[in-house]
This record gives sequence, C-alpha cells and structure tokens, in this order.
Amino acid sequence: MNVNRMIPSDSNEWDEVIKDTGHSFAHTRQSCLAMNLTTGFKTFLYVFEKDNVKIICPLAEREFRSYTDIVTPYGFSGFTGTGAHPDFLKYWNEFTKEKNYVCGYISQNPLFTNTDYFQAEDSYSNTNLYFLDLRQSLTELYDNLDTNRKRIIKNFRKAEAGFTYNKTALTEFFISNYYNFLKSINASEANYFKRKTLEFICGLENVYMAGALENDKIVSVYIFAHTEFSADCLFNVPLPEGRKYAPTLLWAGLKYYKSKKIPVMNLGGGLREDDSIAMSKERFGAYKLPFVNLKQIYNSNVYEKLCNEVNTDPVDKNGYFPAYRNKLRSVNV
Repeated sequence: MNVNRMIPSDSNEWDEVIKDTGHSFAHTRQSCLAMNLTTGFKTFLYVFEKDNVKIICPLAEREFRSYTDIVTPYGFSGFTGTGAHPDFLKYWNEFTKEKNYVCGYISQNPLFTNTDYFQAEDSYSNTNLYFLDLRQSLTELYDNLDTNRKRIIKNFRKAEAGFTYNKTALTEFFISNYYNFLKSINASEANYFKRKTLEFICGLENVYMAGALENDKIVSVYIFAHTEFSADCLFNVPLPEGRKYAPTLLWAGLKYYKSKKIPVMNLGGGLREDDSIAMSKERFGAYKLPFVNLKQIYNSNVYEKLCNEVNTDPVDKNGYFPAYRNKLRSVNV
C-alpha cells in the first residue's frame, strides 16, 4: 500500500477510511460532495498510512493560470488522525511535490488537530471557535449560561411549543430565505452556496433542523449536522421577527445531540477575535479554542511568480492567502 494516497469523492472507501478517526461533519464525503456542487473543484480525501498510524484530510484542487493549489472544502476539517508519526511531514512534502501543487490553505478543526501534523511557522490564527461540552448535564449547561441566556432558556418549554421539526417545510423556508439573509448581513461570497448544495445538505440523514413558528408560519430555522464525534451548527436563517428565537433553537439542537450522546457541539466563531458574534457564543457558556489556518507554500518560485503577475506581496502571509488569489475572492478561495 502506498503511504500517500487519494480517495475520490465518488468512492465509498472514503466513508470506511474515516470511521476510526475522530472527525467532524466537514471531514465527511457527504459534506465535501455538497461543497463540490457549488465549487466544481476536484475533491478527494488525502490519506497517509504507515506503521499503524493514519492521518487524513479532505482537499480540493483549484486551478490558477495552469497551476494548481489546494484548499480544504468549506467547513471545519483539516488534518486529523489516529496519532502522530515522525515521518509524516516528510511524506506530506513528497506528496505535494509529486502533485506539483503551488501552495495549500488548510483550515484546522481544533477539536481534532495535532500540532505534529504541520510546521508552526505555517499556522495562522486571528479568531477562535466556540464549543459546548455536551457530556455535562442539562443543569450544568444551564448554569454556565450568562444571565440573559438563562432568562431566555428558562422559558424553553413554552418556546418549544411553537417549534417545528418538519424537514420538508424547514428546507423550503431555508432555501427561500437564504440569499436574502446573506445580503442583509453582508456575508462574504464564500457563503453563497448554490441551491443544489443547500438541498443536498438538508437531505442528509445526519442533518437536524429546528424551526420557530409565528401565526403558523416559519420565521426562523437552525440547521445542525453531526458525526459520532461532534455536532456542528451549520446555518441559522431567520426573518427579522424570528431573530429572537436563535438561543432557544440552539438549545433544541443541544438537547437533541445530548440525547444522541454526541460529546461536543461546535458553535463556530466570529469574524474576528472577540467580536459581537463571538461574544454571543461565549454567553452560551462555550469554551474557545484557536481556529488555525495553515498557509503552506510548496513551490516558492512559482508562488512568487504568480504573486508578481497580479501585483501582490508574496512575502506577507498574514493577510489573504494565497496572495495571488486576493483579487478573485470567489467561493472558498
């Protein structure tokens, strides 16, 4: 068996390979297939296996002026594995050279990453992700809420009387209101998934949806996904009058995943460290971990050439990466 290999997204082997490795929804073939419906990028699971150690990472190839770079598909995935291997970085370097990749932008899920999987100088972080430990009791989770959240969740049973869990109706509401909601919050282009991506995600068995009703009409939906290792908050799309239901809908998801014995829920993060979005998640009693993105250059000569061609700085890795794509700003770049 080759130490390095690639499993295409149309192969069920992907599902088998990740079973015994801690992973999030974004590591799954289903999530990556959904993103491929928007990007069209060639998507595969990178697998390293040697001496009973397995390390995996979903990746997508992108073309730029006859050159190729790689990126993790949208979501929180990155390198995860069954342990560390002293030769992994050597084999990863061989793989990127063999494939003639220019560079890679790899987002690391802090729940599953291992610092042995990358060089410290390639890692960058300007925000955090927030997590809820679902191994706690509901009482403990409630006690960790801030005063305002406690006031809201205290009335959860009354609020839940106006909830719906009908996936068909919630999917229709979600897709009908998704793009207008993105415009209302000035969301980045990376969030403008095609309708077929949204439909694919909503149709998955491991996706859970909860919605709030007013006058028998849906006014807000919260969408979650999970693996046996973690749950993720994917989308919250409300009408203006439905924004107040976000905390109780999130609590509904929390209770659901506790019932399924999922150990942790990823609430996501803010746009920047400690911004208002991040603080709203911290008020839910969540703990935070740094959200690390790897900015790796495999062919420095080509990288510098491409940056010079579009008039961007090839040396500064603190900003947008890869710098030569800075003026494109299309989905997932």
